[in-house]
Amino acid sequence: MVITSKNPIIINIALTLLCATALAMLTIFNSAGTTGLIAIAIVFTLFLSQLTLARHHARQVQRTDRYHRLGRKLLQLKRTKKRDEKIAIKVLNHIVNQSSQTIAQTSIWQLPLETFSGDLALATSDSEGRTYTLLADLTGHGIAAAMGATPVASIFQATAHRGLPVEEIIVELNSKLTHMLPSGFFCCVAVAMCHKGQLTVCNAGLPALVVANEKGHITDRIESDQIPLGIQAFEAENVSLFTQTYTAGHHLYAYTDGLIEATNKTGNTFDEQTLESLICVRTDTNGRLKQIRSGFEQFVKGTPQNDDISMVEVNIC
Repeated sequence: MVITSKNPIIINIALTLLCATALAMLTIFNSAGTTGLIAIAIVFTLFLSQLTLARHHARQVQRTDRYHRLGRKLLQLKRTKKRDEKIAIKVLNHIVNQSSQTIAQTSIWQLPLETFSGDLALATSDSEGRTYTLLADLTGHGIAAAMGATPVASIFQATAHRGLPVEEIIVELNSKLTHMLPSGFFCCVAVAMCHKGQLTVCNAGLPALVVANEKGHITDRIESDQIPLGIQAFEAENVSLFTQTYTAGHHLYAYTDGLIEATNKTGNTFDEQTLESLICVRTDTNGRLKQIRSGFEQFVKGTPQNDDISMVEVNIC
C-alpha cells in the first residue's frame, strides 16, 4: 500500500487501520509462524505512526519558531520606521515652518491621510505688504509625496520674500520639480498674491478656486488653465494668470480634490455643490473656514478618508 497524502492525520489513520488489519489476521490465522510476522508488522506499523507524528510535531515547532522570528523582525522594522518618521517629521516641519508665517489674511485647514501629507499649504508676505499663498497637491501619499514638498516650500519662501510675480514663482517651482520628480509624478498647485485688493492667481491642476463676497455670492471661479508642475518646462510668458481687483469683504477659497471626493457612510460625495453651499453664506472678516470644516465633519461623520484634504481661505482685502 502506497500512502501519498501529506496530511499526518490521514497517514496516522491509515497506519492504525493497518494495525487493526494485522490484529484481525492474527486472530484468524493463529499459527506460530504467522503470529510472529504479524507481530513484527504491528510493531513496525506503530513505529511508523509515531515517527510520522513526531516529524509533524517537529515541523510545527520549527514553523512556530519561524513565525516568532518573523514577528520579532516585523516589530523591529515597525519601531525603526516609527523612529525614522519622527526624524523626518522634525526635518520637514522645520522646513515648512521656515517657509510659512501666520498671516492674518490667510487661514489653513489640513487633514493628512497618513503621517505625512502630499498636500502643502503655505502663506507668507514680502517687505511691501504683498500676501502670498500656496496650495500644492503632489502625486501620491506618505513620505514620498512629503519629500517632494520640501523643495516646493523652500522655493516658495525664497521667491515670495523677494516679491517676485506669481508667474516667476510658478516657473521657478516648475523648473525644480521637472528635474527632480521621476516620470509619472507631478504637482498640482495654486499660487495667489494679494495686494491692496488686487488678486493674481495661477491655478495649475487644482479644482476651481472660488471667490465670494461677504454676502455669500460667488463672484468668480478660477478654473485650472495651466498644466501641473513637474511635467514639462515652460517660460513666464506661458503662465496663465487670473487677475482681478476686489472691494472689501471678498475671500478666496482654494482646496485639493481630497475634499470634494470625500464620501460619507451612505456613499454620498462632498462635492463642489455641497462645498459651495457652505461658502454661499454671509460672513464677516473672520471668514467661513471654521463653518466649512464643521459642515464637512458633520457630513462625513467619522467615515475614513481616502486622500489628503487641504483648504485655504484668503481675505483678499
